[in-house]
Amino acid sequence: MAEKRTVKAYVADDPKLINSPEGKSFVAFPVVDNKRYKDPDTQEWKDAKATRYEVTVDQPKLRDNVLASLEKGQRVSVEGNYVPKPYIDGQGNQRVGHKIYAHDVSASYMHESQGRGGVAVGRDIQQDVTQSVSGPEAESSLAWGQNPDPYPEHSQQFADRGQAVHQQYSPPPPPDHAPDAGLGR
Repeated sequence: MAEKRTVKAYVADDPKLINSPEGKSFVAFPVVDNKRYKDPDTQEWKDAKATRYEVTVDQPKLRDNVLASLEKGQRVSVEGNYVPKPYIDGQGNQRVGHKIYAHDVSASYMHESQGRGGVAVGRDIQQDVTQSVSGPEAESSLAWGQNPDPYPEHSQQFADRGQAVHQQYSPPPPPDHAPDAGLGR
């Protein structure tokens, strides 16, 4: 039985669409997980041997999104069923390959500041961004993201990771105006 596993790794090659003889289509791509460790003798950081996983995605919506947006070099988080695949290499040594049948694939922006998340450069699949809008925004001729922010204080809190930029101090009310706590004495 396959065990569930989540791997955070780098895409080693662009995803490829594969059609099986049975008529099913899926996307396959390799990811490489690089671990580092601190050598206790030298106190230096060293690279451990990289682990390569072959990832397969067969869910139609996820398959199409992965094919449209992932590319080589991107850091991803892959969640799915892990299956070890024993094999014999060219020198006759027994090895174990690593296969993940993915349930979820998500891009990581830990090491990237580029604005990925749309369609990867050079891909044919285009997303529909001309959906109709109803409400007050429908009358505006400005492009998305150029309308004034209706909640600037709220947006500023998120921009500063929950810390409001303009923290306003309001003194407590005088004792005779304090709310009644309901405690009868």
